[in-house]
Amino acid sequence: MDKEILIVEDEKRLRDLLRDYLVKEGYHVDLASHGEEGLHMALEKDYDLILLDVMMPFMNGFDMLEELRKKKNTRVFYITAKTMDEDFVKAYEIGADDFIAKPFSPKILVMKIGNLFKRLEQEDPLQEELVFGRLTLHPGAQRVYVETSEIFLTKKEFELLLLFTQNKDLVLSREIILEKVWGFDYEGDLRAIDTSIKRLREKLQTAAAYVETVRGYGYRFRVSDDV
Repeated sequence: MDKEILIVEDEKRLRDLLRDYLVKEGYHVDLASHGEEGLHMALEKDYDLILLDVMMPFMNGFDMLEELRKKKNTRVFYITAKTMDEDFVKAYEIGADDFIAKPFSPKILVMKIGNLFKRLEQEDPLQEELVFGRLTLHPGAQRVYVETSEIFLTKKEFELLLLFTQNKDLVLSREIILEKVWGFDYEGDLRAIDTSIKRLREKLQTAAAYVETVRGYGYRFRVSDDV
């Protein structure tokens, strides 16, 4: 297995424990003890996944991910003891891909990571482009263009947009969106959806109106010649 994983965790015992579990599964693992070190390593090397603690010295996990997202779209799992809804919402706003709350079983984390990589391997990188008015998607490469300009989306924002395009002209409830994009085991609330859609619209620029709010129901993706 040639997957590269970076663990950014200030607790040495947990950091070493996770490394040992992942190495046994065949992953290549690098370690960082705080956010500044982790950010430097993440920018210097292309990792397949980053396991990121939230509360750390020098630079916390939220700040590190904000800086990382300015340049890279590396997948990030937060490892955290913070379980308030506001923390989940903030993490998904920044661009986290998943959460695992402390305390947790390393075996469960390894299974989640394995499932992630299996899904990615099943994706077809040569899938043809999808065109919706001013919007063009390349699902395999996770790239999006508005007219001729490429825009940067976090993984969750891309999954939201792809879900909308796959259900063009259909109204999707917040509950359906939550299940399809965040997963049935997501422990936060529906505000994460509204916040993510707001940020998605801002990035879609002249195609922002394609994502419509249907009051009392949810959202709909509809391409209009009037937009």
